Amino acid sequence: MDNGSRQDGEHNNPDESRRIRRFTHCVTIGLIVGCNALLFLGLWVSGVDLESTLGKPELYDPENGHCVRIQWTKVEGVEGLTKVCTEWLDFSDISGQIHVLDPGKALAMGASGNIYFPGQSTENYRLIALMIFAIVVLLCGIWTKHQLIAKYKIYIQSVPNRST
Repeated sequence: MDNGSRQDGEHNNPDESRRIRRFTHCVTIGLIVGCNALLFLGLWVSGVDLESTLGKPELYDPENGHCVRIQWTKVEGVEGLTKVCTEWLDFSDISGQIHVLDPGKALAMGASGNIYFPGQSTENYRLIALMIFAIVVLLCGIWTKHQLIAKYKIYIQSVPNRST
């Protein structure tokens, strides 16, 4: 190997290696902060409530609880009003708190006669769009880091050596 030729990542000058390593750390920290800020901005703009979207809504399970309050409620797929347990004690919950059916949630009845929450596809689409946005931000951050470091290496190697 010639003294004048260098392979990618090989540095003959320790000062050059130190400067590139310091630049790499600064770029990494800067992109972590910047990309996270961009992700939080995307989450805020999308309006997705992760707690309600990812949380499993509760329904009364007669085998694992005791109904405390019944209310007549409109259920999709059924004519008229239907009796639905809106407050119950869950035997598997050791806190003893009363579980409450969310009053704003729509209910539907399946062919088997079981009540369930119908899917809210707009929330799902927004969550999918948010996940795609997060992947794009991550990939752009990785690409930007590699580009900045490669250009800085070329710059450092083209500048005449000066000792500090």
